[in-house]
Amino acid sequence: MEMISTRAKPHLLPGERVQTGFIAQTGAMLFRTTVWTIIATDRAILVVRRGEALRLGRDVVFGTPTGLYHEIHLDRAYKVHRDYYKEIAQADEALHEMRSQDAPPPAAPSPDAPPPYAPPPGD
Repeated sequence: MEMISTRAKPHLLPGERVQTGFIAQTGAMLFRTTVWTIIATDRAILVVRRGEALRLGRDVVFGTPTGLYHEIHLDRAYKVHRDYYKEIAQADEALHEMRSQDAPPPAAPSPDAPPPYAPPPGD
């Protein structure tokens, strides 16, 4: 969790708290993959790579993972290895808890949020 918190820290808004996070990848499994850090906070889902972050609404449900890799769809399809299935479940449980407390998560980024991340050309 320390690595997740470190990667999230530059992208958190004041008072925002990390709930959990995990590593995901895109690309062909054997040839060229790109690794991303997916971070669930109490306000957003952050997709972090190379120090840049895409901020998405916190209303994302990742679903029950199965198999060796679980596919999640955010701004693109990501594959999450089963080593991180516990973290996927924690993210969904945290969202469920926020909803049950009648505190709906924000569906859109804050107007003061950092600009969305666009991958460098060729990624």
